[in-house]
Order: sequence, then C-alpha cells, then structure tokens
Amino acid sequence: MKHFKILITFLLFFTLFTPTLHAMPDEQMKKILGMTQNSWVSFRDFNGKQLIYFTHLEAYTCGIKEVHYSINSDTLDKVWTLAPCKSDGISTIKKDLIMLRLELGTAKSIDVQLTFIDGTKSEILHKKP
Repeated sequence: MKHFKILITFLLFFTLFTPTLHAMPDEQMKKILGMTQNSWVSFRDFNGKQLIYFTHLEAYTCGIKEVHYSINSDTLDKVWTLAPCKSDGISTIKKDLIMLRLELGTAKSIDVQLTFIDGTKSEILHKKP
C-alpha cells in the first residue's frame, strides 16, 4: 500500500508540474530548435528511394509557424506543411507522411529555414546526405 501511495503521489506531481510543449515559452522552443538544428531533417536511402525525413520538426509543431526548404539550391521555394499543433501540446507524431520520397541520388543537399510562432526566422540549415 505504501508503494501505491508513492506511485500515485509521483504521478500527480508529474502531471501537475510537467509543462507540455504547447505551454513552453516561444523563446525556449526557439532555443531548443536552435540547439537541435542538425536534426531538423535526416537522409536515408531505402528500398530504391532517397528519403528525407522531417520527423524532428513534426515533434515541435507548436513552436513552428512555417518550414521552407529547397533541394539542391538555396532558394527555399518549397513549404513543408506541418501537422497542426494540438491544444494539449503533446508532441505525438500522427501525420501519415513525414518524409519526402525521391529517386536515389536526387538530393545532393537540402536547405531548411523555420519561421517561428513569433514571426522570427531561423538561420538556414544546409545539409548534405
């Protein structure tokens, strides 16, 4: 019974005092995304295709207004549409398509720039496979 009370107390404390991503201040969200910039997109060759994953950004939709990217150029002429931010702030990825599928060897590089919720823009990430 004592362990059960400790568990209930822990769960109650965790639920009440753990902030969700939605509740995270904009500046903190920008700081985290800045520190994890190299993870914004990732490359993988699989099953005869070149895949570019946007999984990391999909986990931080509450802090991002827009994602602009370009393949093999710095024009940032494409937009990656993120799943909507959930009101509870939980960062569960439920979007069906979290990647680009290209012919093998198509992308020599990708450039990505974020527009944050407050309207400011990130530095441009230039990444190669």
